[in-house]
Amino acid sequence: MTFDCYGTLVQWHRAVRQAARAILDRHLQANTSQERVAELASRLRAIAVEHQQQAGFVDYETVLDISLNQALSEAGYEAAAADFQMLLATLGRIDPHPEVPDALSRLRERYWIAIISNSGDDLIAGTVRAIGTPIDFVVTAQQARAYKPDHQLFLHAYATMGVSKDETIHVGMGQFTDLKVCQELGIRSVWIDREGEPLDPAWHPDATLNDLSGLPELLLPS
Repeated sequence: MTFDCYGTLVQWHRAVRQAARAILDRHLQANTSQERVAELASRLRAIAVEHQQQAGFVDYETVLDISLNQALSEAGYEAAAADFQMLLATLGRIDPHPEVPDALSRLRERYWIAIISNSGDDLIAGTVRAIGTPIDFVVTAQQARAYKPDHQLFLHAYATMGVSKDETIHVGMGQFTDLKVCQELGIRSVWIDREGEPLDPAWHPDATLNDLSGLPELLLPS
């Protein structure tokens, strides 16, 4: 079983909001409104995805640095080195969603567990440790030199693990980053809809769950 990490397994959106709040509080020297925090977090995520799709691979920490500078500039602030360090410190260890460790432990009774992530090896390491459950393979954009939804990241993962796509099931929260690839490559998929998003009809998964708590019942024999 292959999993997206950020959002699917760990509390990515919460972590980005925490980082945005800390950065804005430093600039304003005061508590920042929830609205401003949400706006900066949303722009930071969106800009990062845009940069990941540009030609020529750039490592993930550089993508984050560029994206933070642009998002802060749009909000009327000049980024400082301290802002980037706050972001890296927050994103360097993200806690799992509460149900994830138990669900993964149960699934490991039958499946190898792998992560396929738009991240770098160093940045994701602390987050993988925070999950607690052993992960058999962690394949990153840094290793493949490609970001999802580029097929190369998935193909590199399969080559690394020594399996074919037909021997896998992919579980992800991202529609553009994960479901799109699964649809195009014919990979069986489970969508984790944590945010109550409308589903793009072009990228239908094989199953939809709100979190991972129901995944063992779905995929393990009774």
